[in-house]
Amino acid sequence: MKIEIHGLGAIKTATIDLKPLTTLIGPNNAGKTWLAYVLVAIFGPNGWEHYSKAYARGKLLRSYPLLDFAIEKILSENNTTIDLYEFAKEDGEKYFQNVADFARTWLDSFMSSEFQNFSNMKFSLELADTKAAFLEEVEKFAYQSDSGGLFTIRKKRGDKTLYAFTSTSSEEEEQAEGKIPKEEIKERLTSAVFRILHRSLYPNVHVFPTERTTFVTFPFGKQTSRKSAPPVDQKTMDVLGALQKSLQELQELVGLDLESRVEETSKFVTGPVGNFVSMMGAAFKTGPKQIERRLTKAKADQRIQKYIDLSEVLEKNILCGGLDFSTPEPDPRRDILFQATPDIKLELPIVSSMVKELAPLVIYLRYIAEPGELLVIDEPEMNLHPAAQIQIIEFLAMLVNAGLHILITTHSTFVIDHLANLMEAHKHKNQDVIAEGFLLEQKEAFISQDKVSVYFVGGGEVKNILDPAGAIDWKTFSDVTALVERIHFELLGE
Repeated sequence: MKIEIHGLGAIKTATIDLKPLTTLIGPNNAGKTWLAYVLVAIFGPNGWEHYSKAYARGKLLRSYPLLDFAIEKILSENNTTIDLYEFAKEDGEKYFQNVADFARTWLDSFMSSEFQNFSNMKFSLELADTKAAFLEEVEKFAYQSDSGGLFTIRKKRGDKTLYAFTSTSSEEEEQAEGKIPKEEIKERLTSAVFRILHRSLYPNVHVFPTERTTFVTFPFGKQTSRKSAPPVDQKTMDVLGALQKSLQELQELVGLDLESRVEETSKFVTGPVGNFVSMMGAAFKTGPKQIERRLTKAKADQRIQKYIDLSEVLEKNILCGGLDFSTPEPDPRRDILFQATPDIKLELPIVSSMVKELAPLVIYLRYIAEPGELLVIDEPEMNLHPAAQIQIIEFLAMLVNAGLHILITTHSTFVIDHLANLMEAHKHKNQDVIAEGFLLEQKEAFISQDKVSVYFVGGGEVKNILDPAGAIDWKTFSDVTALVERIHFELLGE
């Protein structure tokens, strides 16, 4: 997929080909993370949700004839169909372009920035060589929404057509009309159609921000269950009553209620961090029933079993230990424990920075990962020894070869140099033999150059630095190396 961006913070112009493994390098404050996070905003659930609501409520002038006709038909005849494959073929690219254009109106909130203006940002895209896979996923997508028999939307896997209908009997129609207004029918149908398109490109987008080493120690288990409030005596009740009265008076003075104050405070958590917290919160709700369902799914789809297996590779080969929840059931006391040795278990707040860094990826692969998802990892080498940095790029290449999409930002020469090795190894005739010389000893880490793109972000521009022969021109790193050498020899010359 080809993407062009102009006027994004420090980036004046950027043209990138988003491949299964996309790598952004460059100096600090050049715009790498902002570029990655804008892609998260557009291709993640925020993009679909914001655009879908605005379109259904008539706030946008753009139109889709197939969708608009289907909406009019269900409002007048109580049933409708739409050929989603044809819709995606004709308007799929237009849809994502419109989502990107509309994102300019809410990106400041997603980025939690009061000062950055995104209204002048220009974003254009071409599905290009990803369109065929996108259309295939649209056809395979299964969807069912049933509002108690009043309004139903269905699409079977392998069927190109989506069906929507309201109740047919007059009594049920009156009931439906009273409970589901026409505006809501329009909103639900629009949401379903756009959701299928959106998730056919990337089923989900997950972010691993640099803040992950802090937030992974957050007590997510506290969110999975609520304790009953302890009994209080009359004296405590009197104090609480007085406190409530004082708070009400304070709210009247400042003109802002407590809920609004909390909402205002929450704006300081960026969308990417919120994405990470939501993913970890979902993982913490995993219990025996959810694990059983995932294992059943893994039997039907070997790719999911591969992700579970890869979580163990990450544990054993890089972390040199094991990770698991402290209790099998979701519980307020639940925590992630690291089994450092057979006799030593450690809570995450006291483990090494490397374990904090990689624990979320283990949890994601074991309990959440689905084929085709996009992972955006900000500096995967963070807190890792050089040997582990080489291991992690081998591991990320294995994830890509297992059907995931990955975008990383990096400052590591080890990551970039070894990525070039992995592409060269993919061309080798005897991969089984040479695999023994790599740190993970897995030929699945060898990756085709067709799946890789590498870009330098700096000076307001984004440049492709991966040449046709597979060499990566990482001058941004070699310049620093040359500087250190020059200082060294000048000191010796004195």
